[in-house]
Amino acid sequence: MKLRHAFTTLAVATGLMGVFAPVATADEPIASIDFSAEQGAFPVDGKSGYWVGSPEHEVMIREVGDVVRVDADADNGQYYLRLDFSAPTGALQVGPYEHAGGARIHAIATGLGCLDDYSTFTISRIERSAEGLTALDATFEQRCGSPAAPALRGEVRYRR
Repeated sequence: MKLRHAFTTLAVATGLMGVFAPVATADEPIASIDFSAEQGAFPVDGKSGYWVGSPEHEVMIREVGDVVRVDADADNGQYYLRLDFSAPTGALQVGPYEHAGGARIHAIATGLGCLDDYSTFTISRIERSAEGLTALDATFEQRCGSPAAPALRGEVRYRR
């Protein structure tokens, strides 16, 4: 018992406790966004991160009408990111979506937004129940202003 207590104290003191934290199981809810923006990618401009719903990062993924909305914040609300994914008509389904076909990603970061987007995204999994969205796996690329503008890329995952 003393050895275990000593190890726990050492792990906490050296910041290793997260390494030994339990891994989430398939039954536990998850909401995450993994993103990286090139320098000049409006409105995110060079930011990147992997945010999972936790005390440090709030990540909420849901459907609002026919739009899949990702809301995420970090640094106690000091940095906020919203992505709204939409198809040209109707609710999103599994498959690729292109700007040329009318797909859109409305991106907002800390109060700045891009309405003139050139987006592509792929929904590889989407599931719904009577209560709403229950699972989502998607990858995306969003460019603001032109198809050659710097890109924001990433993926989102959700399980309820």
